[in-house]
Amino acid sequence: MTRMTHRIAAARATRRNVLRGAAGFGAATLVGASSAGFSPAAARQDSVLRYWLPGGSPLFCETHGAILNAFVETRQGVTAEEVQCGTAESDDFIQVLLGAIAAKNPPDVTILWDTPVSLGVRGALEPLNERMAASQYSQLENWPAGLLSSTQFGGETWGLPVTAGVFTFWYNPQLLDDKGIPSAADKLPATWDEWRKLSADFVEWDGDTLVKAGFLPFGYDYDPSTMPIWSALNGGQLFDPAAVAYTIDSDQNVEMMDFMVAWLDEQYKGDIAAVQASAGWNGYANGDGLPPAFQDGLQLAMENGTWLMGDYMGEGEPAFVDWELAAYPGGPSGKPGFAGTWPNWMALPKGSANPDLGFAFMDYMGGEGVKQWFAAVPDVPTNTTVPPANPQVLVDYRSEEFATRTMEFIRSQANISAPMWNSPVQNFAADQLRRALEQMMTKAATPKDALAEAQAACQAELEKALAG
Repeated sequence: MTRMTHRIAAARATRRNVLRGAAGFGAATLVGASSAGFSPAAARQDSVLRYWLPGGSPLFCETHGAILNAFVETRQGVTAEEVQCGTAESDDFIQVLLGAIAAKNPPDVTILWDTPVSLGVRGALEPLNERMAASQYSQLENWPAGLLSSTQFGGETWGLPVTAGVFTFWYNPQLLDDKGIPSAADKLPATWDEWRKLSADFVEWDGDTLVKAGFLPFGYDYDPSTMPIWSALNGGQLFDPAAVAYTIDSDQNVEMMDFMVAWLDEQYKGDIAAVQASAGWNGYANGDGLPPAFQDGLQLAMENGTWLMGDYMGEGEPAFVDWELAAYPGGPSGKPGFAGTWPNWMALPKGSANPDLGFAFMDYMGGEGVKQWFAAVPDVPTNTTVPPANPQVLVDYRSEEFATRTMEFIRSQANISAPMWNSPVQNFAADQLRRALEQMMTKAATPKDALAEAQAACQAELEKALAG
């Protein structure tokens, strides 16, 4: 799956770019389903734990190796292979994993950046309900419901959302202070209409170059990662898990995209190409190397995930570091009260040599290993048995007080996550939604027509998948 913001695209650099950009620089690199380590004849030892990651920075990979070693030290007679971190081609991990499953030689446990549901319904993962019930940390009640729903289908749980990036509004309070506008998070607009009005005060053009921005309407970069959040904020949803049906072209969703296109027209000349060519607008340099406008103090607000906390200082020399976080506003047919997450899921591949040992490591990771993970890489632990903690990166360049306050807010947002990543054809739907967003934002199709086309394609693919 080229999962949403993780896709490498010409006009932006986002989370998967950051995580995957160093894939292959970890402790070891996977090179394909037919290459070394993937032969069904390879030795399989019941006491040797095999752990795979989709990729990541050297720090990410090394940290997971250290966590694996710490777990093995707690298990008498158990050893572990070196952590396998990434594939030779950044988008190949799932195909490599499926190839290993088909060859009956998968790892015992893996992290996924793709929803476990889509793999579970294909018979590629072990169901977890029974093991969770007997676990130390992983009982159903120990996970936020919205997060856990991303792993559940057909009455089964197919993965554990051990950590998550939490989406929120990032904003520059200094820009508000300079205009005499209250800058406390609880004083910010609570509706889309109010944010649209506020945004207009901060938009500046120099000819066809956007030099300053307020908030750019959702979908300006064709990225559907947070589309379920915006839909929930307007009283809608994209996928109904109870009915096992897509609802992409609902009235609420058409209204949502009509609103965003009108916002683009009103403040950004309706010219998405000019916007994208002017700067990086999502906290990262864009694909052309243009610097991130937010760090340069040229953008009032954006939505992004908590992984940016670790990357923020790495994007050149920021003009300011005193950013704040705020809750999402409510739409015209909805209300505030929803956020969203991007989990790091752990799962048990079907047919592994050591499924019980693999689950024991998953359980350990959810309650203990994540503490070591979080200390190095600020992905937020989601299991409710894990005591609250502050990421050292925030303490170091802000303060302990700021880190405590910010993490309290982030945890509150994780607990109100809109259901996301829960369709059996999530990968296919992501591509269809990306295409629909591009059509809408470039005016190639109206929201009503683009969403109807995506609805028909996704529902047909879903029915095909469910029919086997």
